Amino acid sequence: MRKTIVNIGLLLASIALFFFGIEVALRVTKIQTVAPNPPPIYRTNANPSISYELKPNLNVKALRARIVTNAQGFRSPPISEGKPLVAVLGDSVTFGYGLKNNETLPARLQELLPDVQVLNAAVPGYNLTQEAATYETKITPLHPSALVLVFYFNDFDFSIAWLDDLGVLRAEGWKPHVQECEPVLDGILGLLPGKCWLDTHSAFYKFVKKMVITHSGVVETASQRTYSMQHPNDDPVTDAQLSQYRSALRKFASALPNSLPRLFVIWPDNLMHAQSRPRLKEMAKDSGFSVVDLYDTFGNQMSMLSGDTVHPSRKSVAKAAEVIAEAIRANSIVR
Repeated sequence: MRKTIVNIGLLLASIALFFFGIEVALRVTKIQTVAPNPPPIYRTNANPSISYELKPNLNVKALRARIVTNAQGFRSPPISEGKPLVAVLGDSVTFGYGLKNNETLPARLQELLPDVQVLNAAVPGYNLTQEAATYETKITPLHPSALVLVFYFNDFDFSIAWLDDLGVLRAEGWKPHVQECEPVLDGILGLLPGKCWLDTHSAFYKFVKKMVITHSGVVETASQRTYSMQHPNDDPVTDAQLSQYRSALRKFASALPNSLPRLFVIWPDNLMHAQSRPRLKEMAKDSGFSVVDLYDTFGNQMSMLSGDTVHPSRKSVAKAAEVIAEAIRANSIVR
C-alpha cells in the first residue's frame, strides 16, 4: 500500500514538474507571457481622428514579422524625391501583418511599378476615419500623385481604438476591470477548476487557450466559406452601415483634389457579400474611384497565413498585387 502511495506521489510530482518546466520555458522564451505583451510599435497621436500611429524608425520583431519603418513612421523605405508617389491606405491586411517588409502589398506593387514610389501608409486596426485623417495630415504634404484605398469588411466599424499606458490597443469605450479573464468555457479546458485564475497567472494555460481558439477559428472559417458560397445573398452588412460608409467616403473624396487618380480595392473576407458589394462599388465610383473587386480573383477562398483567419498569405498578397498593378495601369492611375 505504501509503495503504491509513493508511486502515485512520484507520478504526480513528475507531472507537476513537467508542467512547471513548460511554464518556465514559455515565460523565459517569451513565446507566451502572462502579463500584457503588446507589440512595441505604436505611439499615441494627439489627433482624435487618428488616435494612434506607428513609431518612426522601427526595427523590431512584432506581429509575426520584423517591422521596419522610415523616419515618417511608414512601413516603407525612406521617401525620395523624383518619382511620383502612390499612397496606399488600409489596415493590417494592407500593412502586411505576418509578412516581411518586402512581402507586403505596397512592396509587391513597388516591384511591379518601378517608375513610381509606393508608400505603405497602412496601420493595423485603422478604419476610414483614421485613414482619411492620415491622408490629410501626413500624405498631403508629400504631394502624392495617386491614391489606393484598400477596403476590408471590418471597415464598416467606425469605432476608434486607443493606446493605454501599457501600450495595449483598447476598443473605443473600453473600461478597466478589477480582474480581466477570458477563459475557455467549452471542451476540456472548460472543465478545469480555477479557470479565471489560470487565465491570469499561467502562461501554459494561455498558450493552450490560444491554440484551441486558433483551431476553432480555422474550422469556423471553413464552415463560413462553404455556407456563404451556397448562400451568397446572406449578407450581414446592413443598410445603416452602407449609408455611414457612403457618407464617410464622400467626405474623404471631397477633400481630395479632383485631378487625383484614385483606386478603391475591395479585399475579400470569408463571406461572399453578394448584396453589399455591388452597392459598395457603386458608392466608390460615385466618389471618383476606379474599383478593383478582388472577389473576381479569389472569391471568398483567399489563402491565409498559417493559423490565421483574417490575414492573407504571401502567395495571396503577391497575386493581389498583380491584379491591382494591372488595374493601376489600365485605369491610368499612374501616368
